[in-house]
Amino acid sequence: MKLTESTLREDPRIERLLKNPNWKPAAEAAMAFYFNGTDCPIASWQKSSTWAQVKMVLEELGKK
Repeated sequence: MKLTESTLREDPRIERLLKNPNWKPAAEAAMAFYFNGTDCPIASWQKSSTWAQVKMVLEELGKK
C-alpha cells in the first residue's frame, strides 16, 4: 500500500495536530514538504515537535 497524504491525514495523531490552530500550520508545512518537496516557509518549524510527530507517523505508516 502506498502512503498518501489522505492516509496520513486520517491518522488520529495527525488529526489531533490539524485540529489545533497553533499546530496546524507546521503540520501542513511538514506534509507539503514530505509529499510535494515544498520548502518550509518558517525554518524553525522543521525543529518543532509538531514536525517531528508528522515525520514519526509517516515513518511508522511507511513501514506497514
